[in-house]
Amino acid sequence: MGAHALLAPSSAKRWMTCTPSARLEAKVPERDTLYTREGTVAHAMAEYILGYYLSGNYTQFPGGDDEVQAVISDIRNGQDYPFVTGLRRHIEEAEILGVDGCEMFEIVHEHYCRIVFEAYLAAKSIDPNAELLIEAKLKLTEFIPEGFGSSDAVIIADKTLEVFDLKYGKGVKVDAENNPQMMCYALGAYAGPAETYFIDKVQMTIIQPRLRHVSSWEITELELVEWAYNVLKPAASRAFIGEGPQVPGDHCKFCKVAAKCRALAEHTLAISEQKKEPGVMTLEEIAEILPHFSTIKSWMNSVEEYALEAALEGDEVPGYKVVEGRSIRKISNVAEAMARLEGNGIPAENYLKPAELKTITDLEKTLTKKGFATLLGNLVIKPEGKPTLVEEADPRQPYSKAKNDFKDLI
Repeated sequence: MGAHALLAPSSAKRWMTCTPSARLEAKVPERDTLYTREGTVAHAMAEYILGYYLSGNYTQFPGGDDEVQAVISDIRNGQDYPFVTGLRRHIEEAEILGVDGCEMFEIVHEHYCRIVFEAYLAAKSIDPNAELLIEAKLKLTEFIPEGFGSSDAVIIADKTLEVFDLKYGKGVKVDAENNPQMMCYALGAYAGPAETYFIDKVQMTIIQPRLRHVSSWEITELELVEWAYNVLKPAASRAFIGEGPQVPGDHCKFCKVAAKCRALAEHTLAISEQKKEPGVMTLEEIAEILPHFSTIKSWMNSVEEYALEAALEGDEVPGYKVVEGRSIRKISNVAEAMARLEGNGIPAENYLKPAELKTITDLEKTLTKKGFATLLGNLVIKPEGKPTLVEEADPRQPYSKAKNDFKDLI
């Protein structure tokens, strides 16, 4: 893994809000997980694909799902030509992690690279001198002590700077608006690769291909610079020396010291302490607690995980011990089990599950998306999602129980 900046843009929201957190986290070693390794491979794959197209191998972006499926077929059949040769290395890296490398290629290609490259071609049609920079190095030291990093993709064209961020995980959707990480990326590109250009508009775009989520936000160059000097720089100066109060909140979710943070523990426990009166709570009182649930759940999980890891390492957790959890029996050799059952005359329907139709995703891989749409498109339905409680600011339409109850009569 590469070196990490103390005040990394990726954790800007956390260290800008809770300025001592960066110094506290610096004492904890980096943890390399399956998710971080998967993200690293996806980013390397995206960099390769965009670099290949940018080098002039295509005058325009290759089109359509059919071509992507053809590449996947060539990879699986051992075909060898420049694009596939370079791509195969990244696919093999994904498969070492137990991930379907061809599926990763399809997702990254269609739902990230295509968006970025088409934005570049659109910019070039307006400004022939438009540039697309991949893994552009950021210039941040004027605003963040020892700050550095890189942006996944940057387009500079027609007085406009646009930065792109690929988030390969499929957790929570992230929006670009007022996003400190994206503003740091934009600022670093503005002060670095774009410093010799006259920039008027700054656009920031987050792409989460596995969620099919794209979020963009635009501000002026003046707004970005004012934020940099009035908000970012003072917060970064305090964070670099570890000065300021610990401030708990939803930004604590990925903090490496969340499990041991006294401020976070006091914050989460104080929420329940507020409701000491006997009796039952009103909906108004419950509504006051709901916004804190994600922080509380995250803190509880981090404490439990930390205590378990400590115990497994041999540390004593007073009053607790590690035991083997519940285990479910399973057949060690399925093929051998089936052979024995068949050999003893047991009817297949007594030990085999009924055949099931493959998932839509698997069928699209087999038939291609176009073939699936032609054969089965009119049979696809999207059932109503399970009712979920969200904040009023959520853009989705309110769920109507009455409408749902009488939908068959409408």
